[in-house]
Formats: sequence, structure tokens, C-alpha cells
Amino acid sequence: MSGAELVLDRSPGWAGILGYLGLWSAIGCLLFSAYVVVVFRTGLVYTAREQDGTLKGRVPLSGYLNMLVLLLSIVGLQVGANYVGLACQGLDAGFGGLFLLNVAHYLLLFLFDTAVIDGLVLGVWRPGFLRLPEAMGAESMKEHIVASLPVGTLFGVVLAAASTAISYLAWFRG
Repeated sequence: MSGAELVLDRSPGWAGILGYLGLWSAIGCLLFSAYVVVVFRTGLVYTAREQDGTLKGRVPLSGYLNMLVLLLSIVGLQVGANYVGLACQGLDAGFGGLFLLNVAHYLLLFLFDTAVIDGLVLGVWRPGFLRLPEAMGAESMKEHIVASLPVGTLFGVVLAAASTAISYLAWFRG
């Protein structure tokens, strides 16, 4: 077989996609867990939220900056994952496939935030090292989860589109 006849499949396949999602979701969950500890221990979470966990009626600039840092971190994580996990491996991705991969990655992070962080850690476990106020309990976390489902999903699609556009234009459009 000559070199011209040899065709390599440079798509990740299902095993590669699941491995990519597993690895980068685990990294994202660890980073997000560290972020949660930092914002609760320092009180940064209360720049945008009331003591019961609901969003303030009038969010100060510091609260918006805190939320912006989180959103940009998600985009940065996805762009980094696309580069290290796909582009550096020589794997090809079209815009649509890359977008679906980024949406799936975001949804896994969102599921972790909603079910594990908000539901279990903040609503049930309530560890002392987080210094949680009494007002932030199981009931307020249920309300927060219900309110965040549509908003978080919509933001996720927008964030995935942003990270997809950056990654596609930088590494995959060729």
C-alpha cells in the first residue's frame, strides 16, 4: 500500500468524544469546586447574591465583574480543551460538531453545578468551611435551581457558541 492510498481517520470517534468529555468535564468540575470554595470563603459570592443565594435586585459592579470572570473562565476552559484535547492531537472538527461538543461539555458542568454544588453541597451537606449563612438552605437552593435551569441552559448555548467560534477560527477552519 503506497502512502497515497493510506487514509487516516482524524476524527475522534465515540470513544474519543466520551474520553474528551470525561477528562475535560472532570477538570472543569475540579476548577469550579475550587472557585466555589474561594467565593464563599472570601464572601465574593455576596457581591451579586443575597444571603439566601438569590440574585440581588441591584447588582453592584463588583458582582457583575465576578459573574463575568466566571463566564469568561468557562469560555477559556473550553477553548483550552479544544486546543489541547483536539487541535494538538491533530483531530479535525467542523463547526457544528465542535459546537455540539462544547454544548455537551457545558451541560455536564452545569449539571455538576446544579445537582452536586447547589443541591447536595449547599442545600444538604452545608460544610462549615464554606461559611454558609442560615438563609441559604435546602429550600432556597431548590428555588435557585428551578430559576437557574432555563437561564443557565441559555447562557450555556451562548458560551458554547463563543468558545466554538474562537476555537474554530483559530484551529479548525483550515
